[in-house]
Amino acid sequence: MPAPSDRRDPPPDAALATLLDSLECGVLICGIEGDLCAVNERFGEIVGAEPEKIRGLRNLEQIIGTVAPRCSRPNVVAERWLEQFRSGKGFRDELELVAPENRILERCARPVLDRSGEPVGWMEILRDITPRRQIEARLFHSERLAALGQMVSGIAHELNNTLTSVLGYGQLVRKRTRGFEWEAEAGYILNEAERARRIVRNLLFFARGSTAERVPMDLNGIVERTIEIRRHELHLANIKLEADLHEHLPQAIGDAAQIQQALLNLVLNAEQAIRQNKNSGHIWIRTRAASAGRVAVEVADDGPGIPPEVILRIFDPFFTTKPAGLGTGLGLSILFGIVHQHGGEVSVENRLGGGALFTIELPSIQPASVESDRPYLIQAAPPEAHLMVQNHPTARILVVEDEPTVAQLIADVLVGEGYLVDTVLDSREGLEMARARPYDLVICDLRMPHLDGRTFYRNLAAENAPARNNVIFVTGDILAPRTLGLSSEMRLALPGKALSGGRIKKGGVPKLSQSRGQSCRFHLQHGSKDFSRPGEPPAAQSLEGL
Repeated sequence: MPAPSDRRDPPPDAALATLLDSLECGVLICGIEGDLCAVNERFGEIVGAEPEKIRGLRNLEQIIGTVAPRCSRPNVVAERWLEQFRSGKGFRDELELVAPENRILERCARPVLDRSGEPVGWMEILRDITPRRQIEARLFHSERLAALGQMVSGIAHELNNTLTSVLGYGQLVRKRTRGFEWEAEAGYILNEAERARRIVRNLLFFARGSTAERVPMDLNGIVERTIEIRRHELHLANIKLEADLHEHLPQAIGDAAQIQQALLNLVLNAEQAIRQNKNSGHIWIRTRAASAGRVAVEVADDGPGIPPEVILRIFDPFFTTKPAGLGTGLGLSILFGIVHQHGGEVSVENRLGGGALFTIELPSIQPASVESDRPYLIQAAPPEAHLMVQNHPTARILVVEDEPTVAQLIADVLVGEGYLVDTVLDSREGLEMARARPYDLVICDLRMPHLDGRTFYRNLAAENAPARNNVIFVTGDILAPRTLGLSSEMRLALPGKALSGGRIKKGGVPKLSQSRGQSCRFHLQHGSKDFSRPGEPPAAQSLEGL
């Protein structure tokens, strides 16, 4: 180390230049008249200009003349920039660059003051905040999707109640008109109602997802099965599909059926994009290992691509750029819900050379980390629940349902099968009736005003009422978090099969015995409602003690 007398301080200009070039932000300093004193290389990089060109500039006006043409509304930017400098007041704003690429720059400017507080110069600092803005846009988009999901969920539940009545009474009408000229018309009504029911189910899936299996799955195998599904149609449309599958791809974790549905949606989306613009094309599917513990599948096409103003809305429900009749706008929304439910991510960008590129990333299992072959289950949808009993012609059933048409439909079908049925719309009144009379079966809606299904059952259980063992719940939305929470708390078996048609099949309805506690077989098929009963683990195939 040199002696103090030999030590030389670095020249101020060299120290300033070194400091400026060490910063991640762009910095320029000029005199009070606008003459350029210093500018670092990062400034040129941020605005997309060559560092040599920036170093050759002499004043702020030349800087503005170089940067403003690269901005959106260049004349407005240049005029405002000069006015801000001449005002001598500090400010903070943003510049939107459109060339050589889209960027958002945060600009912070203030006067340079001497020790007495007098302005002796001007300093501006530029930061590239594009990544931050992209994250904010994604967060906003996710929040908007969550809000849409809540709204869609409520609408879908109300539609389910209406469709239950339409489908149920439609089945009865078709049965009674069999062999008559109106049978075909009844069939048309049922077909359209069934189509509406599928749309509602898709909406509910988008809004809430479903309880899905989480097991190791072969992503390459899923890709191959998806290709087989569309291979013939793509061949007829002169679309060539090529697959590049990672040979040693780790197993992904999830529900193979749902991931195949998501992948099929992407292939269909690519196929329709190509068909809208030309008579032939290409689709590419590639699997690869992504970051640690993740695998990815990419679907690309050589269609028209996605306009920048559309990309942020591409996963919105009912949003579509396709002509009328080519889609409902739900395919990519459902894809988004499936992937996020699996703890994955889905992204989209325009492909170099034209077309779109969708990437799905999913959690994976590294073979070395697998300790056993035990499946990784969140809560598998149980096999179809069956409740077993002997026939009794005078069995009495209580129906507690706040939707009048749904309550009447259930009653009409049960009465037609020979049962004695009491129907009540107010759950409080239904509770009093369940306490007072020995019903062989209580069919209760889960979502009702005053007392919901959970509170209804808790009251019966707290009083040790005999009816507590004879309750079957009915709901239009088995995907709701409250429904799934109730199934776990009360050990409900939630049938994964949608109940359809408004028929309670003879021989499959509760054939109820005089002697309580005997086993019974119970299978309800009814509109868009799903039926569940407390008392057994979720995976139970048969439920005893009705």
